[in-house]
Amino acid sequence: MMFNIKSLTTKRRKGNKKSLLTNSFRYGALFLLCGALTYSTHAIFELYVSAQSSHQQVSKLRNKALELSASLSEETALNKTLNDSLEKKTQSLEKLNQRIDDMESILGLSDDNPPQTIKQRVDTAAINSAVKATLFQLIPNGKPTPDAPLTSGFGTRVHPITKQRKNHDGLDFGASKGTPIYAPADAVIEKVNSSQHGYGNQLILNHAMGFVSTYSHMSKFNVKAGQFVNKGELIGWTGNSGLSTGPHLHYEIHFLGKPLNPRPFVDWDIKNFDTIFKKEPNVQWASLLNTVGSMVEMQVQLASQNHEATFQTVNQAKSNPKKANTP
Repeated sequence: MMFNIKSLTTKRRKGNKKSLLTNSFRYGALFLLCGALTYSTHAIFELYVSAQSSHQQVSKLRNKALELSASLSEETALNKTLNDSLEKKTQSLEKLNQRIDDMESILGLSDDNPPQTIKQRVDTAAINSAVKATLFQLIPNGKPTPDAPLTSGFGTRVHPITKQRKNHDGLDFGASKGTPIYAPADAVIEKVNSSQHGYGNQLILNHAMGFVSTYSHMSKFNVKAGQFVNKGELIGWTGNSGLSTGPHLHYEIHFLGKPLNPRPFVDWDIKNFDTIFKKEPNVQWASLLNTVGSMVEMQVQLASQNHEATFQTVNQAKSNPKKANTP
């Protein structure tokens, strides 16, 4: 009996040891499994965080790419606009060069002149153009009665009434009574003479630079002595007053008191600008041109300076609109 109890106790102790080893193994395995799960969970979390970060970076890169694409599109559009503007500027510059060439050709400027900038060429052309315009404004040119035919020229002739040979110091234009007469240049009315003898009703216009013009056998006057008139202004009407065989205008041009042949002045225009210098040797044209040129050059320079000042003011106003509008 005692043997059986000892044997049973011994078996229980062996069974408990075996059970303890089994449990220890189970707990150890469970601990390892938990550690593996914890590590796996942490690794998965880190992968998730890394994936999120990578996704954010990809989103940022996409946004940056979109911004760069939009910026590139804007730059491309701006570049196209600038190219179009440059093309238009180039075309305008070519047209301006052509116009300057045409102007220089009309003004008779030599191609042998030293090279000039566009501004210098424009100034030179402007000066020459202004000189010509000034001469045409101040010195008689063109017909005072535009549609009337020339019936008698300048020089010696037999007078149609007295039958005596004498100088005819002007031109006769056949025109019916009442034909308008226009001032051939700016002037002041020096004399208004009403008469039925000799030259009949006569006007004397005092122009600049020593030139005087007279109009005889008129029917009526449209001006008074001392009045200033502009080129092309109506000064009176043709008639048959004084020693005359019929309605006409007797037209004379004087320089420093000496009668000149009016024909070159009547034919004088921009197309044959230089011809009068050869046909009328009694006027020192070179000196006159230098004087008028100096006057005009000063005017052109002042106008150019005023234009540049105005241009700069406008540009400043455009670049600083708020400042320009500040009282």
